[in-house]
Amino acid sequence: MYLRVSITDRCNLRCTYCLPEDAHFAPSRATVEELDRLMAAVVAAAGVTKIRLTGGEPTLAPGLVQHLRTAAWLVPTVGLTTNGVLLEGLVEELVAAGLSRLNISLDAADAEGFRRATRRDRFGAVVAGLRAAKRTGLSPLKVNAVATIDTDAPALVRFAIEEGVHLRFIELMDIGEAHATWAERHVPSAILQERLFATGFSLTETPERDDPTSRVWTIAGVDPAVTTLGFITTVSDPFCATCDRLRLSSQGRLFTCLFDEVGTDLLTLLRGGDLGGLDQAIRHAVANKAPPATFQRTAVMAAIGG
Repeated sequence: MYLRVSITDRCNLRCTYCLPEDAHFAPSRATVEELDRLMAAVVAAAGVTKIRLTGGEPTLAPGLVQHLRTAAWLVPTVGLTTNGVLLEGLVEELVAAGLSRLNISLDAADAEGFRRATRRDRFGAVVAGLRAAKRTGLSPLKVNAVATIDTDAPALVRFAIEEGVHLRFIELMDIGEAHATWAERHVPSAILQERLFATGFSLTETPERDDPTSRVWTIAGVDPAVTTLGFITTVSDPFCATCDRLRLSSQGRLFTCLFDEVGTDLLTLLRGGDLGGLDQAIRHAVANKAPPATFQRTAVMAAIGG
């Protein structure tokens, strides 16, 4: 099992599909120590072997380094998904704390496209963070791009090749802020692939490189050890049968599916000292993990961490 822990719902960007400009965040959340104890409980009960810290934007969380140390003590592989804005000055400390995998969210390959997607002018900071991460030797280094009708996919592929990173296109999902314009903005991965072929890229599907949630392609003339393309086809070709993800929110709720609106309240059990009940609740939730009834979610993406 693979556990994603959203250590905060706060973010310093306002991506158009994720958060409104006047976003409101949870008034309270689990403490750093409580979230670490819940993380350990899920690892023990569910057989988790990989943890990824997410947000919101996890570099805004004061407890990030402590969470990384705890995660590295619990499992062999510890990842982080970040928008990269604050990464340059933090990445060496994060690696020292146990970070072994890094994904940087980046929806455009230029400053103007970045501003339109995020409502902020921080493209240079993200690129600087990416390059700082490369200097630490983190590998594989991945860039995640949420694909919409406005995405310049060829430019992002060229950027990935030039920077020597693995690029993953994520289909826009009908979640929270994206709902109002989802039908107009959603682009299936097959259409993205057609656009890339039409602009001269020669791609080859390589199923042996697939992750449980990503279909991976190689690029002719490009070393696949350095750069590959991945397509996360949540909408056009759901991968529920191979999904091994669990999600723990910063409010201490466990979700077995990204589209689960309710989850399981673990924090109340922890605060009540009911450790047996906590273990039982986790095991029950995992045993009942199932595909969603609908691929829609009302709450904003930042609340569950993607």
